[in-house]
Amino acid sequence: MANILRHLALLNAGVWLGAAGFMFIVAYTIFTTPEMDASMQSRPEKGLAGNIFFHRFYLMQYACAGVASLLLFLEWKIGKFDFPKWRFGLLILIASLVLGGGLWINPKLEILFKKKYPEHFFAEAMKDPNEAGRLKDEAEHAKAEHDKWHRISEGGYGGVMLLLLFFFAANCRQPPKGRRTRKPRQKVEFRLLPFR
Repeated sequence: MANILRHLALLNAGVWLGAAGFMFIVAYTIFTTPEMDASMQSRPEKGLAGNIFFHRFYLMQYACAGVASLLLFLEWKIGKFDFPKWRFGLLILIASLVLGGGLWINPKLEILFKKKYPEHFFAEAMKDPNEAGRLKDEAEHAKAEHDKWHRISEGGYGGVMLLLLFFFAANCRQPPKGRRTRKPRQKVEFRLLPFR
């Protein structure tokens, strides 16, 4: 049973690493190509497509992190191995970065993205000259903030990729030794020698 759990953990880590590599290399290059700019006539459409893609991608990341946690726990409990401190620490770090990116940075980027294109998202408000001036000022500020947080997001995800590579390598190692069982202590008897 422990070997099956170990192989499932390796499969999950491989799928997770492969999906992260696909997102980072393939999807990132797709969204930045001139062909994508030509097919999507305006910048907001391209950004909306990216938001939908990343929303789905983060859901997959959460699922992989949950499965990895469950398999690590089962391997420890059922497999009777020592607690996997190294893999557990890596998993906590990866899950923290993924949750931070998906639950904090990504929603922040979506809000800034909407503020960045007021003519697309706030078309009614742009008809009022007073509101239009305020929204255009906010759009300039939002563009700078969006670019900054986007770079932070990319850097954080580069870190996740590196940590996932280490996590995959840690799962590829030979299985750990089983738990050490304590030998029962032998009773020590003291005898006093008789005086003669």
